[in-house]
Amino acid sequence: MKATLKEDKGLYRELTLEVEGAEVKRALDEIYQYLSHTATLPGFRKGKIPRKILRKRFGDTIKEHVAKVILDNYLEKALEEKGVKPIADVFLTEVKINEEKPSATVVVRFEVPPQIELKDLEEITVEVPKLEFSQEQVENYINQLREQNAQWNPVDREIRKGDLVEVEYEITDTESGEKERGETSAVIGDGLFRKEIEEALEGKKAGEEIELKELPIYDQEGKEVGKVNIKLKIKGVKEKVLPELNDEFAKKLNLGETWEEARKKIEEQLKEQFERSKEQQKLEKLLLKLVEVHKFDIPESLVRRESDILFERRLQELSAYGINPNQVDREKLLNEILPTAVFNVASRLLLDRLADKLNIEVGEEEVNREIEKLAKAYNISPQELKKSLQDRGLIEMIKADLRRNKALEEASKRVKFVEVEPKEEKKGGKKDENKEGENH
Repeated sequence: MKATLKEDKGLYRELTLEVEGAEVKRALDEIYQYLSHTATLPGFRKGKIPRKILRKRFGDTIKEHVAKVILDNYLEKALEEKGVKPIADVFLTEVKINEEKPSATVVVRFEVPPQIELKDLEEITVEVPKLEFSQEQVENYINQLREQNAQWNPVDREIRKGDLVEVEYEITDTESGEKERGETSAVIGDGLFRKEIEEALEGKKAGEEIELKELPIYDQEGKEVGKVNIKLKIKGVKEKVLPELNDEFAKKLNLGETWEEARKKIEEQLKEQFERSKEQQKLEKLLLKLVEVHKFDIPESLVRRESDILFERRLQELSAYGINPNQVDREKLLNEILPTAVFNVASRLLLDRLADKLNIEVGEEEVNREIEKLAKAYNISPQELKKSLQDRGLIEMIKADLRRNKALEEASKRVKFVEVEPKEEKKGGKKDENKEGENH
């Protein structure tokens, strides 16, 4: 066997394997024997079909078989001999067979890992927004709790903003005369009722009826597609009553016997969440900075693979929102996903290189703790999840994730973080979108 390695564009390499003699003859005999006894060709009995006919009809199949035999026997050895390791899939690009000799030439193409020259971490400065915990956060959270535990009490008065209104409705299409009847409810001011309906309801009382004529209706693009008449009968009006901040409310929330005790616990919990969030944001900013300052070739094959994963995930999300995947502009969606795919691949390669440099290791106990966390999130037993992960060969992926996370945390101890005042978003401007992919 003779192996020749040739550099191609970027990270691509082309490996040519040349084999001759008995091994090629044996591979040819195997495939011809198989085809002769399984192929059905008019005018020929099975087992008696000439090779010339089989070659003409099944040339690609013959080449694929011979290539597979050669690759199975020699690819790993040739890669080791040339000192290269494919980072992703190996693609068969060419097969030549000389049956008279006999000899075969097989050409494959693949990408190799990029060379990443790590910067001195202590010379890297990462800007993070200056964030401080405030009592305003506590008050906002308490207000959310009150909203979540609010009661809706019936009232006998005119409807005003913030009231929950229950109505019977009859909608008539002015063109077809088709009617639709039913009951619904919404809070005035929340925008669930059309503006015209909310305006007509305000000031009315339970038992009253209203009618709106010739209301235009629109399609998803905002184009008018018809008109309707709407009749509404007000069945009930309710106002929101927020719970008082007292000992009874504290007990209901299982936060203590007194409101003072509950408020203290709320503040402590929010502070813990705030600090965790702050640390997570520092790691995210650090990862963005590391990818920014390290320039290296990104393997196209890994980007394609990551794009496919993100694309399928996005289609599932859209489907969950009731959007038909067949109606999605796939090319546009793939273009939107591409920057995230590139970032994900770059960050993993960089963190893997960093973990090597820092001699980061992950033990079995760490893997088991992570599986326990995941099992709790999925509400299954750790043993069941571990077996499932082992069956699918995903334990190593979890181990790699943990190793990258440890590398990033170690890097955070060495770089310099500088707090800066958060940038105010310009009115009407667009927010920077966070990367949707995670570091796997």
